[in-house]
Amino acid sequence: MWDIVLKLVLAALIGFIIGMGNKTVGDPSGRVFSIVCVGSTLITITSMEFIQIAGYPWVGDPGRLAAQVISALGFIGTGFIWITDDRDIRGLSVASSLWVTAIVGMIIGIGLKYISTIVLAFLVAIYYLADVINKLKKR
Repeated sequence: MWDIVLKLVLAALIGFIIGMGNKTVGDPSGRVFSIVCVGSTLITITSMEFIQIAGYPWVGDPGRLAAQVISALGFIGTGFIWITDDRDIRGLSVASSLWVTAIVGMIIGIGLKYISTIVLAFLVAIYYLADVINKLKKR
């Protein structure tokens, strides 16, 4: 049970950090990203538990629930994308960050906690480099 609690806490923290690093959403983004990460972790744990309880051939494919998470986040992510009056596309980084956050949650759910922290480091580096490049462009 403590392993599951650790996974959920890690998912909440990593999701929050990813959300707060994405400056285009604003203040509540950490909350949304955290919820998405925890939710995808929970559904992955649930999928794995189904397999352990009933056995693989009888339950079906354990990847089905994970596939639904990816589809759902693609759908939700489109709500973050819009075109401005100047025909500029906005929200792509939010949608893609949310999608990756769900995948990180699934990685945590299957027990690859160290990989999730490596992905977090990559995302933080990407956010930092994007900020540096944007500041240089404005000069």
